[in-house]
Amino acid sequence: MGMRGLHSATKGEREVIRQLVHTVLVRDMNSFTPDRFKDWIKGMDTNFRKVGLTLVFRIYDRSVQFTVKQIRGSRTIFQFASATRVQFDDSEVVMTVAQVTGYS
Repeated sequence: MGMRGLHSATKGEREVIRQLVHTVLVRDMNSFTPDRFKDWIKGMDTNFRKVGLTLVFRIYDRSVQFTVKQIRGSRTIFQFASATRVQFDDSEVVMTVAQVTGYS
């Protein structure tokens, strides 16, 4: 699903998605450690939650796949994969909802 599919998204939703895509394009994902990646994902998800979205990631073969979903209804509105790979596996950054949201 490309950026063209965002015509029904609000301006705030489009802006946080644009920020994520821009950040992933200019940042070398290989420079992340598992802990830095967790912190970065938490910060990005906080921005997404402010506009009613959530950021889901999956690491497959060291490539990070991002999915942006609406909190209400869980509809996927955008997804893409990073061009650079991380140095760690999915199991090293397993996170619970409570860890991401900061609630226990």
